[in-house]
Amino acid sequence: MNATPVIDMIIRSGWMGRLIIFLLVLLSFITWAIIFSRLYVLSKVNGGNKSFRHKWASLGKLSDVEKLESKLAGSPLGQMARRGSLEMKRILEDARSHTGVKDWSFFLQNQFTMAADHLESILMSLIAPLDKGVLMLAMTSAIAPFLGLLGTVWGIMNSFYEIGNQGSASLPVVAPGIAEALITTIVGLMVAIPALFFYNYFNHKIEKIENEMDEFKELLTVRLKREIFSMLFTEQQGRPHTQSNRQM
Repeated sequence: MNATPVIDMIIRSGWMGRLIIFLLVLLSFITWAIIFSRLYVLSKVNGGNKSFRHKWASLGKLSDVEKLESKLAGSPLGQMARRGSLEMKRILEDARSHTGVKDWSFFLQNQFTMAADHLESILMSLIAPLDKGVLMLAMTSAIAPFLGLLGTVWGIMNSFYEIGNQGSASLPVVAPGIAEALITTIVGLMVAIPALFFYNYFNHKIEKIENEMDEFKELLTVRLKREIFSMLFTEQQGRPHTQSNRQM
């Protein structure tokens, strides 16, 4: 069985050409592994967020988010909502245990600032895993063309060396070096182009998810404040009635 022209050129390449091609093929395997992994993860995240948003729209209270546990695992928005629910419980417990607070406005503002900072740290921790491997795509898109260029220079240098050594510039003399130069250039570009394309694609998708989560964090913070004020106001209103009932 005859070898294809590409394989034939690789076989005719020198040790440096083969080493460069090996490195480029290795980078290609890593690149495509990252690409398929990120496509799966981002697809799962988008699907989870979309599913959670449908449930979130009909949610009565923030504390009811615990009932959506099956929707939380694959959704960063769901995990943020759960953290928001826990923050609301913490603030309410602190407010109920500090009945002697004189400046409630300052107390609650301090609690809300802590909650907002905590949600921001949660947001960053949820975004970080989405970037896994994406930087490697940028590095590959930068390195691969230069590896190809190194092979090109090396192949041409070999061709000139053979011309000087053989005293002839015939095709059989220069062909191996030229073939080595061309094949490394082609392989380098074949590795770099998809790496660069998907690096920009994933950055765009991750930025979109981050903006969506940042917007949701603001909505969550507003809802958290509203529900805490409502619950504390209701409790404050109920206390005088309880005391009057005891006197009767």
